[in-house]
Amino acid sequence: MLTGGGARAAYQVGLLRGIARHFPDLRIQIITGVSAGAINAVFLASHEGTLAEQTAELAQAWSTLECRHIFRFDFRSILPFRSAIASIFPRKRWAGPRGVVDTAPLCELLLKMYHANPGQPIAGIRRNLQRGLLTAVAVITLDYNTGQNVRWVQGRHGGNIFEGTNRRAVETSLTVEHVLASAALPLVFPAVRIGNEWHGDGGIRLAAPLSAAVQLGASRVIAMSTGYQRTLAEASQPEVCGYPPAAQVLNQLVNAIFLDVIDEDVARMERMTELLRHLEAEQRGGLRPVDLLVLRPQQDLGKLAAEYEHYLPRSIKYVTRALGAKQTESPDFVSLLMFEPHYTQRLIEIGEADIDSQLDRVRAFLGGEAEERREAV
Repeated sequence: MLTGGGARAAYQVGLLRGIARHFPDLRIQIITGVSAGAINAVFLASHEGTLAEQTAELAQAWSTLECRHIFRFDFRSILPFRSAIASIFPRKRWAGPRGVVDTAPLCELLLKMYHANPGQPIAGIRRNLQRGLLTAVAVITLDYNTGQNVRWVQGRHGGNIFEGTNRRAVETSLTVEHVLASAALPLVFPAVRIGNEWHGDGGIRLAAPLSAAVQLGASRVIAMSTGYQRTLAEASQPEVCGYPPAAQVLNQLVNAIFLDVIDEDVARMERMTELLRHLEAEQRGGLRPVDLLVLRPQQDLGKLAAEYEHYLPRSIKYVTRALGAKQTESPDFVSLLMFEPHYTQRLIEIGEADIDSQLDRVRAFLGGEAEERREAV
């Protein structure tokens, strides 16, 4: 399960590369992603080769990313009362992206990465499903019209897909538009039309990010988070002095939407699994224990972004600094937009190093399966 985090998703690539180096025979059968994590999830699901070959290509793509490859920024898009101005002046003069930025470059990038065509199913996913290299892949979006989280699922699933008032599942053939929608940062990136609906970042209102993988049949889940888990002492230290600037408020929104929810879901799943293990199979009501491995950065990637902020394009720096990004110790919302090689390369290195530093824990989770595969070969 690959979570969101904008440019921070480069950290997941480092984790994957570290795992591939130590467990070259590992094949991931069920892949789910949300927000920027959906970009990595669909890449893995659509490409052939070993995990090492997949992650090497993915790392190359992330290592060369620049903001211009993801979005175009136009100051007209943030003018106050823009919709009122558009109704007065000629429409063509004010026509443009509906978000703060235009994500046409990201669309072009994803089409190349997935070897896909606009509006058409991503052929690589279908091939991997047919060859048995993949069981299922899911991407999560938010339907802005209904407020529901939508799980777009391709492949066969091994459980009952739970639907409720705030979430639904749709079996489909995934396209680049599904990924664009899942990664559409609220307000910043424009919504994406899928059918007759407008969709945005799947991290919004996503209360249980792990459930998609479990309901697709997974009994062992690797969750890759981009959020640093602070100690009590760190959490008690203020990040700004005096009245909080807008940037600090945005930081809290970013954490609430993209980072904190995975921690709550992990805690729930671990408690549920512990309870189920104490029950006999017939007493579990159809539920099953799930082995869970959570991988997260060992350092604050938001604070790290402050060191690379000067690499951002001038137009982006003007906006972020006007919001007070330089006044906060950990500009988390800036890190989402830090699509710059210096930062993404560093995150990949950190991710790979984090696997090395906790290899015993990873081996305890994956080692048994890896050994069995080598013996079978």
